[in-house]
Amino acid sequence: MVHERIIPLRETNNFRDLGGYQTSNGKTVRWHRIYRADQLSNLEADDQAKMIKLHIKEVLDLRSHEECQKQPDNLPDQIDYIFNPVFRHDETQSTSIATELQQKMKVDPMLGKRHMIQAYADMITESDAQKAFKQVFAHLLSLNADEALVFHCTAGKDRTGLSAYLIYSALGVDQKTIMKDYLLTNTALMNFLRGQTAALRAGHHNETEITNYTALWSAHKEYMNAAIQALRDDYGGVESFLTNELQLAQSDIDDLKKMYLQ
Repeated sequence: MVHERIIPLRETNNFRDLGGYQTSNGKTVRWHRIYRADQLSNLEADDQAKMIKLHIKEVLDLRSHEECQKQPDNLPDQIDYIFNPVFRHDETQSTSIATELQQKMKVDPMLGKRHMIQAYADMITESDAQKAFKQVFAHLLSLNADEALVFHCTAGKDRTGLSAYLIYSALGVDQKTIMKDYLLTNTALMNFLRGQTAALRAGHHNETEITNYTALWSAHKEYMNAAIQALRDDYGGVESFLTNELQLAQSDIDDLKKMYLQ
């Protein structure tokens, strides 16, 4: 099977394989076992067939109940669907903006970035988010050797990006590499972002609004750094967070490395 970082599905923009990165002990994350994605509501038969070919057994949907109701995943029957929301409501607001926020976005060019920075910190400290991340690891630990899973949200950027951060950290991938992979979202979503920006200009939104929407739709180091800072300030770092909040025993970490490193 060909190793592809960004999987070219027709009806997704940000479907990616987590494999291929080296860890601190010289091993490599296995390809074709863990995938991340944006929303999977528009999958046609050819995309569904490719997911089956990738041996995907489970899909973990990190979106809120409201998002899932509006745009439910369209999956083949062979794949198990797991509803696993990080937030009860979409705090990242990458696709839908509350009315009061929309008005402020017209005049405050930094509002979008501040909003996302807070959302990333909240993903570390809120109990619902911790519960969801715990379930991601539980499902990773339960897969058979010939099975894969995909976790996703709406843009495949924030809730998905932080899930990937925690997985890579547990496997021993260095922080610089994890950040580089996180920012790859901007490459995967480039055409989407251009289209959205063009639509905003066509709709006569002002440049301050466009700046804010772009901040909501993009990946930025400041966002992930806000999560990393919350990990340090509130939990003593990612390793302690994995152990104490997500309740991963050392034997669980060892099993993850046996399963997903080579």
